[in-house]
Amino acid sequence: MWKKWIDFYGEFQDNMQRFGKFGGLRLWILCALRDGQKNGVEIMDAIQERHEKLHERHPYGYHGGKHRGWRPSPGSIYPMLKKMVEEDLIIKMEDGRYDLAATGQEFVNEMFQKETPQQGKRFTAESALKELDSYVSYLEDLKEEKLIPHREEIGKLAERLKKLEKSLHEN
Repeated sequence: MWKKWIDFYGEFQDNMQRFGKFGGLRLWILCALRDGQKNGVEIMDAIQERHEKLHERHPYGYHGGKHRGWRPSPGSIYPMLKKMVEEDLIIKMEDGRYDLAATGQEFVNEMFQKETPQQGKRFTAESALKELDSYVSYLEDLKEEKLIPHREEIGKLAERLKKLEKSLHEN
């Protein structure tokens, strides 16, 4: 039993050194998406569930027992998801769920030395516009009092879209 654990731990440490920049929250997100597409809340749930299972396997606690039941906050998960989309590690699908991009899939395959089916397709302008349209529809369905606190953000997005449209007319 110990030899198996030591071998696993040594291999894991080697992989972490090779893939150091993918540590922390990025690694948890990639692991969560290994099982298939998820939205942000589902990713947080999966991370919390895996973290709790890690504690169950280690009766004396993991990291000194400090992080039992850890769940990333929306303030950490969503900016990281956005960054990982920009880095081409993950893809944001039309339905708002995230999936592994080819680069993320390659990392997961190499890190865990397993083949998993290629999931999702790359974003296109058409799919991005469809997704944007669905989010605008969602916002239109919300009650006005829920949107008032976000008036400034909505205005900034509207300005960016106007600027984008104007640039198309100039070309």
